[in-house]
Parts: sequence; C-alpha cells; structure tokens
Amino acid sequence: MRIDGSLPSYSAFSTQKKGATAGSDFAASLDDFDQSIGEDTSGEEDGGSYDFSHMTPAEMRELSGDLYDSGELDLAQVLQLQLSGRPFGKIGPDGTLLPLSDAESSAYDSTSQDFIGIANNEMDQIESQGRAGDPTSGYQSWQSILSVLNGLQLNGGTEDEA
Repeated sequence: MRIDGSLPSYSAFSTQKKGATAGSDFAASLDDFDQSIGEDTSGEEDGGSYDFSHMTPAEMRELSGDLYDSGELDLAQVLQLQLSGRPFGKIGPDGTLLPLSDAESSAYDSTSQDFIGIANNEMDQIESQGRAGDPTSGYQSWQSILSVLNGLQLNGGTEDEA
C-alpha cells in the first residue's frame, strides 16, 4: 500500500512532470526538476513509503513494474514477487488443475499479504535445505529483493538479511 511521504527516487529513469512555465524565466522553470519523483519534502527521515507487510498482490504488481523500470529489480525478481504465494489454480474433482475464476482471482488480488515475510520465508526455506551458497537456489535473488523492500519499507523495515 502506498503511504504519503516517500523517499527520494534517484533512478536515472525517473522523469519529472513538466509544468507550464508561462510567465517565468528558464532558470525558475528548472527548479521543478531539482526534486526527484516521490521525494519527501516533509523533513521526515523515517524510512520508505510502502508497507510491504500489508500490501495486496495487485499493488505489488504495479509497484514491482515500477521497480523494474527504475532498474532496482530485474525481470526474474519481478516475477518472483508477483508469483510468490499466488495459486496457479485449484484441484478439480478428477485431480486436474482448474484455473481460478475471475471472482477467485479478484479476491486473491485484493487480499493483503506480507511480502517481506514471504521473502524471509523463501530465504529460510533455502537455508534449511543447505543451499544458500548455491547460485541456482535463488537465495541471492531473494536477498536482493529483501534489500530493496526493506529500503522502501515504511519506517525503514527490518534488516533480516543473512
């Protein structure tokens, strides 16, 4: 969920809205571009502007796309976040996989989840298998995801990285 008052965005891909500069000189019009998108001008230094412990999958899909566009997450990490905990379907009476109905999918998308907890759980599971050092385990990817989420988490999040 988006919380007002966000951290500065230092991405090279960030774009600032262009406003009408009628009646002002060129230097004054550049002042609009000095502040990064989402920069917190309230003077608070409490951390990020998202609550990843209470975010819906629909909100995460939108935000993870933005994080991909800014270069903070790669495509595999975006998919890890978007698909984590998401059911692919349900088991039918004859044991076949049935797709979720629109209503079931919509209900899932509007149910709040703890994405920091999901990342921690994935890392814990990989550690319990003794595969944290295995480059094919996805552990480093989850570590990077957790670092990004903690950096954007409201009130600074928790540093639970191994």
